[in-house]
Amino acid sequence: MRTGELVLHYKIMERLGEGGMGVVYKALDSKLNREVAIKFLPHYLSADDEEKRRFEIEAQSAASLNHQNICLIYAIEEYRDEYFIVMEYIEGTDLREKIKSGTIPINEIVNAAIQMAEGFSAAHKKGIVHRDIKSSNIMLTPDGKIKIMDFGLAKIGKGTMITEIGSTIGTIAYMSPEQARGNDVNNRTDIWSFGVLLFEMLTGELPFKGVYDQAVIYAIFNEDPAPPAELRHDVPVELNSLVLKCLKKDPDKRYKDFSEILSELKKYYGFTSVHHEKPQLKRIAILPFINVSGHPQSDYLGFALADQVIGALAYSKDVLVRPSASIRKYTNTFADIKDVGSELNVEYLLSGNFLTIEEQIRLNIEFVEIKTENLLWRESLKVKFKDAFELQDLVSQKVVDGLKLQFSHKEKERINKDIPVNTLAYEYFLKGIAYPNNNEQTLYAIQMLEKSIELDPDYAPSYLELGNRYHYKSCYILGGEKDFSKAVELIKKAISINSEFASALSRLGLLYTEIGKIDESIALLRKSVEIKPNEADSHFALSYAYRYGGELEEARTEAEKAVMLNPKNPGFRSIGATYYYLGEYEEAKKYFDYDRGSDYRNFWYGIVELQLGSLDSALINFKRINSAVIYSLFGRFAHFFVSYIEKDQRQTEEALTALENAGFLDAEDFYWVAVCFALVNNVKGCVKWLTKAIERGFIIYDYMIRERFLVSVKDADSIKVVLEQARIKQREFRKRFFD
Repeated sequence: MRTGELVLHYKIMERLGEGGMGVVYKALDSKLNREVAIKFLPHYLSADDEEKRRFEIEAQSAASLNHQNICLIYAIEEYRDEYFIVMEYIEGTDLREKIKSGTIPINEIVNAAIQMAEGFSAAHKKGIVHRDIKSSNIMLTPDGKIKIMDFGLAKIGKGTMITEIGSTIGTIAYMSPEQARGNDVNNRTDIWSFGVLLFEMLTGELPFKGVYDQAVIYAIFNEDPAPPAELRHDVPVELNSLVLKCLKKDPDKRYKDFSEILSELKKYYGFTSVHHEKPQLKRIAILPFINVSGHPQSDYLGFALADQVIGALAYSKDVLVRPSASIRKYTNTFADIKDVGSELNVEYLLSGNFLTIEEQIRLNIEFVEIKTENLLWRESLKVKFKDAFELQDLVSQKVVDGLKLQFSHKEKERINKDIPVNTLAYEYFLKGIAYPNNNEQTLYAIQMLEKSIELDPDYAPSYLELGNRYHYKSCYILGGEKDFSKAVELIKKAISINSEFASALSRLGLLYTEIGKIDESIALLRKSVEIKPNEADSHFALSYAYRYGGELEEARTEAEKAVMLNPKNPGFRSIGATYYYLGEYEEAKKYFDYDRGSDYRNFWYGIVELQLGSLDSALINFKRINSAVIYSLFGRFAHFFVSYIEKDQRQTEEALTALENAGFLDAEDFYWVAVCFALVNNVKGCVKWLTKAIERGFIIYDYMIRERFLVSVKDADSIKVVLEQARIKQREFRKRFFD
């Protein structure tokens, strides 16, 4: 066929390729004015009446499939005694080319696996088996969607899949043992081939290889595949097991169907759909209630009550409620429903206003479905001021009833453990949590929370929030080890009061990560995720721990779960560090910009630009850090990098001394102090701080050995010794938690 030639009402635009089942062209359907792909089939089909009938039956069956992950068949046509299939035109690349291009991140493989499994499952439910699953038959679109090609057509051509056109080895390598023997096949043959494809995506290799067909078939019959985790260190245990079960030589020992595979993938990875589509949960935002009483002293109630309702609802596995950090910006503002829904990616919105009159609080609330803007219900609640906790409990119950949510007995127990007994203490707690996290407001929050604990020493949330504030103070106001230790003790106290307080477990896990207690950290974080699987902060903290341990792909996976559950949370800015260490700088910047304008963002932007050799851009970003906070974490680092870039030796030396005396506690901060010494070729200082970082659990060996900032000192024997310690520790970390 030539470009421009008309085949019936299809105008040939270009030749796309050739495979085992024929030649494929891109064409324009002039009747419907749409681009299509047309596949001309082998000549023997038109010459053999039996084959023609088989083709029509199989093609009609395949054309009945209508699924987002299966290439649609529009028509079966005949032209000049040749048959061709008119199909959906799919722009993108096939998985074979994707695999050739380099290592595919685990999260991308899982997303693709879920999409493929959903497509195969839909076909199998209609009794259609593919029979020719291979990487060249799977298309990947630019937006990450999987499309399965040639469904059900492998049976055409006397039942054989080995033709004269194209390569046969690739197809044979995906054959199940029963298929290679010529036995009847069913859906478990597709499961085998799916396992081969997953193995190939994970490792870049096929599990059964040979220089000729019979050698490949011999391997399929007689050899066990190597576990993918032996060929690629970041393959999770569960995914490794899933692949090996798909490749059981006895079909009865494989998964029964693709629904079992989907269940395994979704259970482990926490996804309910692919490439981070909207979770199949009821997604809610609860906005701070607006104070209409005209009494500024009660403003704190608007955010604080919303925060408490959020905390109660978060225990349900059926609802995804946006956390307090996402809604603080709406305090005492009237927001457009559609804008809020779009920004927070939610289906439902609870908003309202309150009035304080003498000893009473009157709360008027509305619950709206955003898509339709329908008011689902409106309620007016009134309680005595001293019973503010009862008010948030009433609001929570209204939402539960309105959405028909179910709380298990265990979930109800967890909520009831967080009930205060002293109403004044609760008021101080509400005032404390209403203060934003910044240097000045944190100090006011500490005063309120300490009063709350003094009045009610058994209310766990007060200890957690006070611990959070002391942690902030220790890190960003450089309160040092004293404040950090106080934070740890306060959060441990919260857990001693309520051992299943998920937010406290995740926060303590995060703190333990920073000071090298990695085993305790991961135990706490995994428990937190188990208690509240839909709490983004728990997944974020687990990502944080995996990053410190050097397992960057696992860190990426948990980080993306956190972002899926709570998009654009400024607190997730440090996810950018994971992508930075992976070398994905543009993606890193996207997360740093979650906290646009902050010293954190400016510091990391400066580091990225310095890494790329853009000294002028780096300098601009470092100079954006407030010079008045030179005694803060970022102020001290900025002082060094500005002096270093401007080649001011005296200031650089002063900045190094200030960094050494800063009283940092975080292992990652130790690493960056080591980098500063490396940049001025101070091997002794670099070894000292790199050793401290590694001993405290910051062991990203794979990044450290390619760190551009360490180039000038890498050849020193003492540096090599320290880096070898990091390699050993990272390997041990993986064995403990992933092997």
